[in-house]
Amino acid sequence: MKEPNLRTWHRKVGIVVAPLLLLQAVSGIFLSVDWLLGIHERVGELITRNVPPLLVLWDRMLVQVHYGLDVGGAFYHVMLGLGAVWMVVSGVMIYMRLRARLKKT
Repeated sequence: MKEPNLRTWHRKVGIVVAPLLLLQAVSGIFLSVDWLLGIHERVGELITRNVPPLLVLWDRMLVQVHYGLDVGGAFYHVMLGLGAVWMVVSGVMIYMRLRARLKKT
C-alpha cells in the first residue's frame, strides 16, 4: 500500500476506533474500581446489598457496554480489536517509512 493511502486509512479507522476504545477503557476503569471497592465479587456480578440504586443502574450499563450485548457485543469486540490492531500495524508502517526517508537525506 502506498503511503498516502496508508495514512488516509490510518486516519479513517482511527476516527472510528478512538471513541469506541475510549468507551471500553472508561467502562473497564469504573468496573475495576467497583471490584476493588468490593462492590463486585466476580466480573460482571453486582453485590446489591448497601449499594445505592443509581450505582446499580450505572453498573448494569457499564457491564453491558464492556462485556455484554450477546452476539452483537461479540461482533463489536472483534471489530474493535481488529481496528486497534490495524492502528498499531499501520502506525508502525508509517513510522518506518518516515524513518527510512529521513535516513536517505
